[in-house]
Amino acid sequence: MGALPHHVHYQATIATIANKHNLSGVFYLDLWPVACGQLVVLDPDVASYMTITKNHPKHDAEKWFIDPLIGSNNIVTSNGPHWKYLHKMLSPAFAIQHISNMRSGIAEELMEFRSMLNEKAESGEKFSLEDLTLRTTFDVVGKATFGHSLNAKREGSIALEHWEAMSRAFASTRESYNFVAHFFARRRTKLERKKLDAILADMVKKRFDAVVHEKTDLSERRGLAIMDLILRDYMSEVQLSGKHELDPKFLEAAVTQVKTLLVGGTGTTSDVICYATMMLSVHPEVVRKLREEHDTVFTKGIEASYEMLQHDPYKLNQLEYTTNVIKEVLRFYPVGNTARKEHPTEPFLSYDGRQYSTKGKMVCPVQFQMHMNGDIFPNPKKFDPERYTRQDFARHAWRPFERGPRSCLGQPLAMDELKIALLLTIREFDFTCADLNPNKTPRVGWTDWDLTFGDRAFQQFVFEARPRDGMPMTVKRSNWPS
Repeated sequence: MGALPHHVHYQATIATIANKHNLSGVFYLDLWPVACGQLVVLDPDVASYMTITKNHPKHDAEKWFIDPLIGSNNIVTSNGPHWKYLHKMLSPAFAIQHISNMRSGIAEELMEFRSMLNEKAESGEKFSLEDLTLRTTFDVVGKATFGHSLNAKREGSIALEHWEAMSRAFASTRESYNFVAHFFARRRTKLERKKLDAILADMVKKRFDAVVHEKTDLSERRGLAIMDLILRDYMSEVQLSGKHELDPKFLEAAVTQVKTLLVGGTGTTSDVICYATMMLSVHPEVVRKLREEHDTVFTKGIEASYEMLQHDPYKLNQLEYTTNVIKEVLRFYPVGNTARKEHPTEPFLSYDGRQYSTKGKMVCPVQFQMHMNGDIFPNPKKFDPERYTRQDFARHAWRPFERGPRSCLGQPLAMDELKIALLLTIREFDFTCADLNPNKTPRVGWTDWDLTFGDRAFQQFVFEARPRDGMPMTVKRSNWPS
């Protein structure tokens, strides 16, 4: 895989293999002795069958990559009854109506993000867009989880710093087979996780104490913050026992779920904002259409649009072109992927008249290769938001959040956050990517965006798919009439 830059995301590797060898549909990938054998799925129908119709269980490989950072029994890697319990507990927080009611709070956080961009525009300085968006999305997810901002945008966040250090230390263990380096990287991972867990445990304890002392009513799921949903069933047990104490086992489980939501929701949304800004920086015609839609659906001026959103949050649903732009960014830069194992009642997948055994295999639907397949998405290298209006592709082939019961629970929150971010910034600012080093020839056949953005066009594999250089940017005020 010398054609690709270092530490590239798994999906880009699969896309390169598939294109080089003209592979499609379903194929086996033997990685012994480095990793378990894989059954790679590139056909949208087969992918839908295994994630929706049969809903294959998660493979233990996800535990290998996620549990050392998040903790065991999290909602991402769990299977069976425990996953169903967690899903039932947390899904009300991500219901469409509940997320819609959060839009004013999301907008409040993003207005502060806009204020910080104004400062960058005035100074003209180069800055890391990834750093700024990470802190912003951390505040948004923090508000969804605890009911209040974590103030990371201005003050920074020790918790976020520990997460970054932990995830990058753990990612380094995938970069070589040096046992000494692995030992120190894993020790650093455990140390940073211990520090992060202590911070989150303190936050959980404070919320628990507040609920006990204020006798907060958690009987209704509707309108509760995520932390309150996690506490809801436990508080029933507390009231029955009369012991107003936080059980250590429950605390550990609560920290695991909070961490899953905080870090999962922070990084993925931040990454999409970064890549959206990158793509829009070279597509002025798309920026113009976005600005026109925002003026039409809302009104001229950011402050006036913000006030309108506060009074009518459902107006966000009318931003059709904005939604299409986000979908097109996600087609190029999906946020993650899933690893499944054989189904207990059907240890094979069928494709093109043949049965492919899944026994002992890691089954991986690779949505990125589907997104870049010209037989599925016409003219796949073109950044074309209009394709979602034309619907000239199979709808279930677009799957950046995956599909089915195990799809990303936070998708509604992420989409709302992305739309509000564009609404409150894109008319006011023009962004320019800094420090670009375009490649003279494309590294691979399935994309030519590295001719514009260099290796920045290829996502880096850390905990999720990330910008590989912090997405350095400069920003200036636009001349769009307000």
